[in-house]
Formats: sequence, structure tokens, C-alpha cells
Amino acid sequence: MAKIIKKGYQLEKECYAIKKMQADKSARDIRKFVKFTFALIAIYVASIIISIVTDIFSKLFIVLTVCFVMALMVAACVYLSDNISKYVDTDILISGIQGERITTQVLAALPDGYTVFQNVMVTYNNKKSEIDDIVVGKSGVFIIEVKNHNGHIIGDINDISWIQQKVGRGGTPYANSMCNPVKQIGTHIYRLANYLRQNGVNTYIEGMVYFANKACLLSLTGASAISVYSSSERGEEQLCSRILSGNHKLDFRDINYICKLIDQLDNCE
Repeated sequence: MAKIIKKGYQLEKECYAIKKMQADKSARDIRKFVKFTFALIAIYVASIIISIVTDIFSKLFIVLTVCFVMALMVAACVYLSDNISKYVDTDILISGIQGERITTQVLAALPDGYTVFQNVMVTYNNKKSEIDDIVVGKSGVFIIEVKNHNGHIIGDINDISWIQQKVGRGGTPYANSMCNPVKQIGTHIYRLANYLRQNGVNTYIEGMVYFANKACLLSLTGASAISVYSSSERGEEQLCSRILSGNHKLDFRDINYICKLIDQLDNCE
């Protein structure tokens, strides 16, 4: 079983912070909404009393009722839309956390002698890369970019962006553009390779992209040195097989030194 070293808990911390902020904001919004509703009721009741006293009750009652209901509906819509929009960010973070956990289980199945570093920050030339997973073992060094997208993803390996086709809750299909993770991982490889080279290690680093969500279908064209795997297409087996069959062999001393260098890197916090 591979050794798992989690360097940071960035997504978990961001998710907790957003949820706390949302809870505090929701509590304040509810208090404001309740106060606004009571104020409307007070104004409504006072207006009804005045209309009865002044004998214009029938006409004014209808006008006031319509205005009262409309004001409540507008306030409720503003409150609900504001709170629903805030939960989108949390959903994205939770999806990322789930993807990381799934990938941890997959990589933990690697044999003894392999070490998996998660959530590592690499800095080179004052530019940073947040790397999901770095695997070090006798077959080489590997970087894995984890995605937990669902839907149908279409594109070319060499495109800057891909298209993600999904079906909304109402059954209506729609499409989003997403950044090509192959381009992203190329930058990660460049920075990690240069960091290791600065410390006397000149070794090849292989990159892979893993879509952990089984509800994700890939339709990609083109060729690249960076492999892309999907959990819906036995990606976990292909991912581990590719790592174990790596031909950039490392001896025990190199493995220990590389692990030491990576362990010295910053956490993704």
C-alpha cells in the first residue's frame, strides 16, 4: 500500500470558511427579512385602520393588499436568489474534495515503496503551482491533476479550452467552457522539474489527468505526452497501471532524496 502524505487542506478550509460565512450571512438576512415583514404588516394594519375610519376601506384595502403581497414577494425573491447564488461556490469546493478523496483511494492501492504527496505548492521564478498529487516510486515521478466534473466533455488535447455538456435539473441541456487541464499540468511539470533540477535532481516527470467522477464521459481527440483517464472508463486501473509501468527508473537513494525535497515544499493552504 502506498504512503499518503497530505500536505494541505486548502479545499476543506475554503469550504468551511464559506459555509461559516454563508451561515452568518443567512442569519443576518433572516433577521432583516423578519423585521421588514413586521414593518410591512404594521404599515398594512395601520393603513386598514385609517381607511376604515375615513370610509375609503373597500378601494384602499385592495390597493394595500396588492402592494403588501408584491413587496413580500420581491423581498423573498431577493433573499432567496442572493442565498442560492452563494451556495454555487460551496458545491464546486465539495465536488473538488470528493474528487480528491476518490483519487486518494485509487492511489493508495499502489504497492509499498510508492509515496503520494497531496496538495503541494511548488514555486519557481516567483510563480506558483498548486499540485493535486505527486507520486514518487521506483518507476519514476508523476504529477496527477484531479478533476471531478460530470457530463460529456468534448475537445482536443491541444485546445486551450474544452466544452462540458450537461443537463440541467429541469432536463434542459446546456454547455460550459472549461480550461484544458492538460495545459495546466504542463505548467506544473515545468515548475516541479526545475525545482528538482535546482536541487541536483534531473529526472523526467510524467503528467496525467484523472477525471474521478463516474458520471463524466470524455470525447477527446489529438495526442499528447500527458495521458487523460476517466473513472467511467476504468480510469483507476489505467492510472495505476501507467504509474507502475513507468520506464524512468529511480533507485532507493533517489526516491528518498526526491521525497525529502517534495516534503520541504509549501502546503496548499
